[in-house]
Amino acid sequence: MGEFVGIDPLGAEKLIRQMEAGKAVLGGVRPGLEAAIAEAGQEWTGRAGVTAMHRTWWFFHESQQDLRWRVDTLKRMVPTRQEGMLTATFPFSKDTEAARAAQKDAGPIIEALKQHHQHLSGQSWNEVEKALQALKGKIDDPAYAAALLTALGPQTFQKLIRDWMNTYAPGNRRGLTPDVLKSAGGSSPGLLAKAFASAESAGRLGNEWQKMVETAPSDILTSLVTLAPQSGSFLNRVATNLLNRPPNSDPADPNWNLHNLVKAYGANPEAFQRLLAEHPKEAGVLLDAYTVRTTGVPAYEEALAQALHGALKPGAGTDDLRERSWLTVINSIGSEDTFWVGGGLGTFSNSPISRTLAQDIKPILDHLARGQAKQNSPEMPHLEPRAPWHTLDPAVSARFMGALMQDPAAADTLMKAGQSYTKELDMGRFHPFDQSTYGQDAHVNLAERTGALANLLLAGSTYAEWSDDEYADRLANLMLMPVDYFDQYFPVASKVVATGKAQGVNEAKDILKDVITDYLDKKTPDTAEAVAGRLIDGQIAWLDESLRQHGQAPLTTSQMILIRNAMEGRLQSALLDALKRRGG
Repeated sequence: MGEFVGIDPLGAEKLIRQMEAGKAVLGGVRPGLEAAIAEAGQEWTGRAGVTAMHRTWWFFHESQQDLRWRVDTLKRMVPTRQEGMLTATFPFSKDTEAARAAQKDAGPIIEALKQHHQHLSGQSWNEVEKALQALKGKIDDPAYAAALLTALGPQTFQKLIRDWMNTYAPGNRRGLTPDVLKSAGGSSPGLLAKAFASAESAGRLGNEWQKMVETAPSDILTSLVTLAPQSGSFLNRVATNLLNRPPNSDPADPNWNLHNLVKAYGANPEAFQRLLAEHPKEAGVLLDAYTVRTTGVPAYEEALAQALHGALKPGAGTDDLRERSWLTVINSIGSEDTFWVGGGLGTFSNSPISRTLAQDIKPILDHLARGQAKQNSPEMPHLEPRAPWHTLDPAVSARFMGALMQDPAAADTLMKAGQSYTKELDMGRFHPFDQSTYGQDAHVNLAERTGALANLLLAGSTYAEWSDDEYADRLANLMLMPVDYFDQYFPVASKVVATGKAQGVNEAKDILKDVITDYLDKKTPDTAEAVAGRLIDGQIAWLDESLRQHGQAPLTTSQMILIRNAMEGRLQSALLDALKRRGG
């Protein structure tokens, strides 16, 4: 029984496509040829060629089926991403042989289950397990797996898993715990889940198995997707169905179903990316702060963070799906009625989700900044974000930033990402008072985007629950972001000058921080508007003094007014809101 097989899956796929093209040519020729033969009657020559054409079509068709079966089986037996030749010893030589063996093996399983339902004893269940052990070494063959499941049927298939659960995990109707899942993996549920994955991923199961997603209990479905890597399409069908179901058990019980679903997504980032991009409503349930804090499973948040990293990290999947996935995450966490900020669930001050998102956010900062910049200066050309980012509300972006900033580590990561973004924009390429209109416009475009990002972070800071000292320190850093780039205009001839310049930035930060701290501590009668004005004045004063110290021409009065107005326009609204919320 069986044979040693070696195939290059990519080459085999190409050959299958070429044979399909050949079938299409033959299929297109056939009607006209048969009509011509009928019209010519006895005078038609070369009738044997028609038979050859039919045989060729069937040769292509049967070869495709056999090659497809071999490729599918090999991929299941050798789960690797390597390219080139893959080899394995198949349990069966033909798919028809595999199907016959499966039908034979299904009989004892069905009979043993029937006996178990009559006796409901440990001994009767052991007989079921013994019959199921015959599947080992065979279920990687999609033809075998499909024939086995067809013989069992969806109801018997579910009964086998349910009876195992009733025996080894009675009462766990909100999903299996990790320990129970580990035990299930080497027993009958694990074998059945692998058989299902083998048959379903090869497209060999009928509609009744697809409908099972709508009717099967949640714990059976989440066990299926956790015990074996199912296809992305099946995993997403399970998720969209489960996330629309009302609770059917005590909500106080730990919800291992959600945890197990997210763990399955951690192992299949491509499927999770597609869920986030194409099913924002259902994905929003997973991301909802209430869900995160009420699952009763502390490991859920970490599992969700890992799944998000797999789907959102730079370079993951396709650019389009990844960006649409980010939009779903931002809209969900930053929505107007979000519990991530200002809710009664407590702050996310030590959140792996916040830290993961802050870690992966850098490539999309420009899209967020452009959205805010366009709102700040709608008449300024070339600022608007491209699709799909043009649909994102800057207020949502700000709340999203604020949600992440509740975690100090995530806030620091966001700050560093913002500073890196500022440097990469390289505004020093264009001078704000360039003699050419193009240079001035280019500078304003870059400055608007930098100011807009600082604006978003400022707005987000209003939702962060930091100590007053932390708040003043971070706010001072944010205020300096739009002016840091002026360093690029100063010629640095020596380490002494460079050190002096760095010291000047630190001194400016200390001054701004003192202004903010005095306001928060009620040491000044100034209003938030007056404090905001002093902070912006401090930015301009630092810039002017730095220019003087480094031998540059000082700002003229008109230039100082122009820059101040620009700084004020980009920052004052968010700054005022931040000060008022924090200082009362």
